[in-house]
Order: sequence, then C-alpha cells, then structure tokens
Amino acid sequence: MEELHKKYKDKDVEFFVIYSKEPHAGERRYFKKYMQHTSYEHKLGYATELVESFGMKVPVLVDDLEETTVEAYGRMPNMVFIIDKEGKIAYKADWTEKPRIDLLLDELLAEQEAGVGA
Repeated sequence: MEELHKKYKDKDVEFFVIYSKEPHAGERRYFKKYMQHTSYEHKLGYATELVESFGMKVPVLVDDLEETTVEAYGRMPNMVFIIDKEGKIAYKADWTEKPRIDLLLDELLAEQEAGVGA
C-alpha cells in the first residue's frame, strides 16, 4: 500500500488502512508479545507501534473495540475497497493485491479524465 500511496498521492487518490485487531495475537514467534486489546488505549498503542515499526505514510484509522467498521464491511484479514468519487464501491477484494489495485486505479482515473460516469 505504501508504494501505491506514493504513486497516486498527487492524482487525487486517498489511501487509508483500518486497524481492527491482532489476528494472530499470542501465536508464533513474532506475535507472541501481542495480546487482544483490553482497551481503546491499548489498541491505539499497537496501531502506533505498527506505524512506527514499518514507517507507514498511509494514514491508519483505528476501529473501535467493537470493530464496527470491520463488521460493516466484512470480516476478512486483508480486505481492500476502492471507493469512487461518488462514494460507491468500485472494487472489493478479500485480499490486497498491489498489481490488481494499481491496474484498477489507473482504469478509474482514466475514466474520470474521460468523463465516464460523471
């Protein structure tokens, strides 16, 4: 997402990551130190660590403890949505694939420049 964010930042495209929960809390070597959130402050701390650890430039929005956003859009671990200027879902996938997203954004921007759907 960082590469796509950099490529499209001057093309009127906005990117957001929604942090909802630790999908592998307590599992395996890397995730052993992470537990499920016990408070919103706890969740914010993990989200902050994520941003700092990976040097993320894409804005990270933190879902509430009830995971209202994730519940509204569907519970998948790495979902992606492309929403057009009219607020309609132009693309939805249950896994983030950079080449596919890149292609779709190029197509949407070309349509927008051509006035398609306006």
